[in-house]
Amino acid sequence: MSVSVTYDPIFGSSTIDDYLAFWTTGFATAGHGQSNTGGFSNGTFSGDQYATSGANGSDYAFIADSDASNGLHYVFNPALPANSNQNHYLYGQLDNVSLGYELGGGGGSDFTLSNYVVTFSGLDLSAALGAGRTGNEVHETIYGLMQGNTDALESVLDDLFAAYGVSTDDTFDVVAAALAAGPLSTGSAELVGVPELVDDLALAA
Repeated sequence: MSVSVTYDPIFGSSTIDDYLAFWTTGFATAGHGQSNTGGFSNGTFSGDQYATSGANGSDYAFIADSDASNGLHYVFNPALPANSNQNHYLYGQLDNVSLGYELGGGGGSDFTLSNYVVTFSGLDLSAALGAGRTGNEVHETIYGLMQGNTDALESVLDDLFAAYGVSTDDTFDVVAAALAAGPLSTGSAELVGVPELVDDLALAA
């Protein structure tokens, strides 16, 4: 699967790291707890999408999406301690992550984001039942986002972008040009800027 990034052109001269820091700042009030456990778009412990908004009134949010039907799963085993590596973890197929503002949908319909939206597609992460928390990129990426921490996502992106000679240290436009030119070795990718017609989008200083 090819990697792609969809972004508002207003972010074109900003680095991907700048955007991730911008989103994190807005989401950082969330932490992780009863008010920030998130949920699946079409199920209780499994679904196509998993999403949550920041807690404490934050409207910043993320959507973790699988291209496979019912492709993401959460393990809750009351017979195991809460801190067990085999309890409270996510597994399945994670293909796309969207970061943005104002989460909508759910309850049987796809989640949506209305503003500040950037979508990273073609992540191609997978973990099987029994993977646990440790070394499970699906869990680490989503759980990190639940905490307002983009480190795991950034690591995944840098691994994917390396084939094109760019990284999250580069601007969206530079990454776009590199992806359009093609990989330095094998594979293919594309990056598309999608205007959202939002007048007041701006990265925080």
